[in-house]
Amino acid sequence: MSDSVAPDQLHFRQAIATDVDVLVQFNQAMAKETENIDLPSAILKAGVLSVIQDHSKGTYHIGELQGVIVVALMITYEWSDWRNRQLWWIQSVYVHPQHRRKGYFRQLYLHVKKLAHSQEAGGLRLYADSANVRAHTTYEALGMTSHYKVFEDMF
Repeated sequence: MSDSVAPDQLHFRQAIATDVDVLVQFNQAMAKETENIDLPSAILKAGVLSVIQDHSKGTYHIGELQGVIVVALMITYEWSDWRNRQLWWIQSVYVHPQHRRKGYFRQLYLHVKKLAHSQEAGGLRLYADSANVRAHTTYEALGMTSHYKVFEDMF
């Protein structure tokens, strides 16, 4: 029996240093599409590489089709004193435009959810731009809910 993956089946893995350029492109595209923000390449590249090199900051998870990254997200961690365990925050979600509406984010989400359970995380959280209704619908279809509103004071 062959260990090969079917052509339309996603292969999941943690990102490594050689994935940085693709993750930078994905993050820039996501920021432009969702918030009309142009992220500076040098700062973003350093930030992505920092996460890949130091897992205490987070981890990038990717889904590949035949060796090509088509979906990615980053996990960061928040300590919950109420739960005495980490909450995993999903950030930097991006699905390549040619691969949208095919269930690839759902597959990666379920993969990450399984990892979170296996590592005894207290749950998954994410935030989405308030105007990104399509993302809200996707997350709600996965069973995610929220009674929170995120506030920020960015520097």
